[in-house]
Amino acid sequence: MSEGLKTTIFAAVGLVVAVAAVASRPQFIEVRLEESVGQPLFADFDDPAQAARMILTKYDPEMDDLRSFEVARDEESGAWTIPSHAGYPADAETRMRDAALMLVDLTVLGIASEVAGEHAMYGVLEPDRERLRLGDEGVGLQLTFEDRRGQRLASLVIGRQVRDAESQRFVRVPGQDVVYAVEIDPDQLSTRFTDWIERDLLQLTSWDIEDVTIQNYSVDRGMDRVTLSRHFDFSAKHVDNEWELVELTTYEGNQETITELPEDQELNRQQLNDLRNAVDTLQIVNVHRKPRGLTADLKAGSDFLQDRASQDDLRARGFWTHEPPGGDAAELLSAHGEVHIGMQDGVQYVLRFGETAAPPSDEESEGEHRYLFVTARMDEEKFPQPELAPLPELPSESPGEDEESADVDEESAGEPRDEDADRTEDEDAENSDPNGEDGNENPNEDANENGPENDEADEENADEVAEADEDAEEEAVTDREAEEARILQERERINRENQRKLDQWNERLDNARQRVAELNVRFGDWYYVVAEDQYNQIRLPLPELIQDKEADDSSEEAVEEDFDFDIEGEGIDAFRQLQQGGLQ
Repeated sequence: MSEGLKTTIFAAVGLVVAVAAVASRPQFIEVRLEESVGQPLFADFDDPAQAARMILTKYDPEMDDLRSFEVARDEESGAWTIPSHAGYPADAETRMRDAALMLVDLTVLGIASEVAGEHAMYGVLEPDRERLRLGDEGVGLQLTFEDRRGQRLASLVIGRQVRDAESQRFVRVPGQDVVYAVEIDPDQLSTRFTDWIERDLLQLTSWDIEDVTIQNYSVDRGMDRVTLSRHFDFSAKHVDNEWELVELTTYEGNQETITELPEDQELNRQQLNDLRNAVDTLQIVNVHRKPRGLTADLKAGSDFLQDRASQDDLRARGFWTHEPPGGDAAELLSAHGEVHIGMQDGVQYVLRFGETAAPPSDEESEGEHRYLFVTARMDEEKFPQPELAPLPELPSESPGEDEESADVDEESAGEPRDEDADRTEDEDAENSDPNGEDGNENPNEDANENGPENDEADEENADEVAEADEDAEEEAVTDREAEEARILQERERINRENQRKLDQWNERLDNARQRVAELNVRFGDWYYVVAEDQYNQIRLPLPELIQDKEADDSSEEAVEEDFDFDIEGEGIDAFRQLQQGGLQ
């Protein structure tokens, strides 16, 4: 190969390399600094509704920990979720809009620097794991918004506060060297999980709590089995602003005893009220997704029981599957018992408390935390069948009455019966002489003379009797029809009232079923983490549920001690004051 050809080839290769280098070099955005002041930093990002994902990235130099927090809209449901926390539902509609509005029309107030080497000084280094070294300072908080397709809408690194301007911060667009001064409040951009969710776990009102049941038991874990050790079951209801004991069962080994409160003891109403308020204010600290395979009522199927990974996950948090005797489906037990909260609408919350949990890394919380399993179910005892009023019987439904009436009507349906004529015939028969001698010399003559007149009288009497019978029968029919109409009207009223009771009963049942289903959808996938102090207020030991009765202040000694007071008024008012002071 000649030297000229070699030179030509080298020149061509060099030209290709040069073109490739130019094509592959980073494309720097040309910024006209003199024109950017007073203008929006992200002119194309003008609609906060475009944002479908927000990513907050923060660096902790002391722990060398890079934290990323995301909020995104689910493509299927359209609801906001937190991908960094296993997709837990976020209460983020307002927060996302407000956060996006921070970058919409964000105006440049000034230019601080154009030198890349000064980024640390302004605190606008990007929180990028590939570029950071342990202990790096001057790393900012990066805020990024993306649309539904994952395209970046806007991104900003927020740095230190501008001197003598509390509301202003130094910022930088990733990939650019220019440091701007803008007005922005990064405190609104929390990376705390609890700032982006509905923390009220149960979302109930304490005044709607009607009863409380505490099942205090422990779980003994052997090599290959779980043994349940019961301590006590306590149940109380809240009626007319007072607590009443429903049942107290204590256990000694396998022997259970229903216990009555001694006369000198009573329920600790203050502790029970505190329990009710603690349930109302129970707050989420953190969440973890639970293993799949448990149904809404925490019954475990055979497939789940054979899943070792799920079993290990449960045990690590203080929950165990238990197969009760009798072949019933295995159920879930918790390390520290259960508390059942009954509501007025018939919904019952079941709180199962597990082992202690480590606090979340993004929370500045103190004290211990505890795992909690929550489910909902219906309290069937609060839905008794309504008492329906019986229907009154119709006159035709009275046994035997209508049959007798029908027989009488059939007998009377022919020729009317003349009772007066029958009676006259009987008298004539008694007075007649069987031999034809009745005191008249010629009985045949008398009969011939009076016979036609008697026949006419009998006919007139028969007509009057028949007419009276017809009137009585018509009156009886009218009375019977009126009574039947009245009873039919009463039956209709009772039917309406009974149907109203049934409709109300069915409506309560349907509402409770729907509420339970909604709650179990919300609770179904999660272990919750709650604060230990709230756990201690809810899962009370027996000595804190019962207290000694207060001393009776009506004794004579108490009267003597409390009798020294001024009496105002006269007559009955003064006497009432004496009664209040203890005078009987």
